[in-house]
Amino acid sequence: MSGFRSAASSFSSIHRPQGISSPWDTPVATPHESPATTPGGSPILRDSDGKRLPKADDIKMILSDVDGTLFTDAHELHPTTRDAIRYIRQTRPNVPFIPVTGKQLTSCGDLIKELGIEDMPAACMHGAIIYDKDRKIEQSMSLDPHFVRDVARLMRKHNKSTFLYVEEWNAMVTKEENGSKDWEQVARGFDPAVRDERETDFMQRVLKGREKISKIFLPMDESVVPDMIDLIEKTFHKVPFKITRALPYIIEIVAEGVDKSAALAFFCAKFNVEPKNVISFGDGENDVGMFGASGYSVAMANGMPKPKAVATYQTGSNNEGGVGQFLNAIFRPDHTEGPDARLNPDHLSMLDERLGAVESPLAAGAYP
Repeated sequence: MSGFRSAASSFSSIHRPQGISSPWDTPVATPHESPATTPGGSPILRDSDGKRLPKADDIKMILSDVDGTLFTDAHELHPTTRDAIRYIRQTRPNVPFIPVTGKQLTSCGDLIKELGIEDMPAACMHGAIIYDKDRKIEQSMSLDPHFVRDVARLMRKHNKSTFLYVEEWNAMVTKEENGSKDWEQVARGFDPAVRDERETDFMQRVLKGREKISKIFLPMDESVVPDMIDLIEKTFHKVPFKITRALPYIIEIVAEGVDKSAALAFFCAKFNVEPKNVISFGDGENDVGMFGASGYSVAMANGMPKPKAVATYQTGSNNEGGVGQFLNAIFRPDHTEGPDARLNPDHLSMLDERLGAVESPLAAGAYP
């Protein structure tokens, strides 16, 4: 089994062809006077391609996605990520660490406690709901109820599963029959509070405004996702909404104007931090806006192509503790991983089972 990769060697900057710029490019800090040290004599930290990393003092706020970023594929925190964030919280308590996720807050309780960020706000369902540190809603946006009903009807017609997210739970209102996967169980892996509402009056409660839908969650075979996106956009071309994806096989629909970049702007105003001093982490297309608004952005090795293309840096995968690797390189570059800073074999065996791996990644040495 391969050893755990060092923080300095596990990520690289993203290079684009000369003359091609990205609309999300954000200038980084001014280079130091010396190629080797800062004017004060401190060493300059660089990634494996030689690109300068931000100094710890450059970072005034940290935002991170959860699934596929903080969480491993088994929906658990990697020890390296957990320990790096707790170290920052202990040594730099004035640097906010805020989860900005497609998940519901009820699904983030254990993560919040494990990271020691109980005193921090959170943005959930891609920023549709923003909570303060006391878990009171500061801002929320929901979808038009008739649009919600019509999307569910369209999914039923095409034999696709539909999950409608209210604040604390989500309703399964259609279920794919004879599908390649049990999409109800897939949905529970991300947000466990799923209720089967196919034979109830739930949709009537939505239409009457008694249930506010913050997000529509549509899992399906990845091969049909492009056609379904095209169908939804053509069917509802006169309706304002936004389609995003955190994973290749899930279509998510939120209200127009909902975006993680808007959540970033909200938190910058709240904490009086300039966007250039924000570092963000993510792996999905839903993170692209946040990346564009951040001074520093870091895509996971397991990320989708779009976030990788626009990020300032790339780090290790979620199963390698990539967030922790990158933060350690900035905030404690001399740190050496302890013997427990890797996923244990029991955890990896469980991960293989959950992923339904035909060829075990554990046996192949794919995990640290």
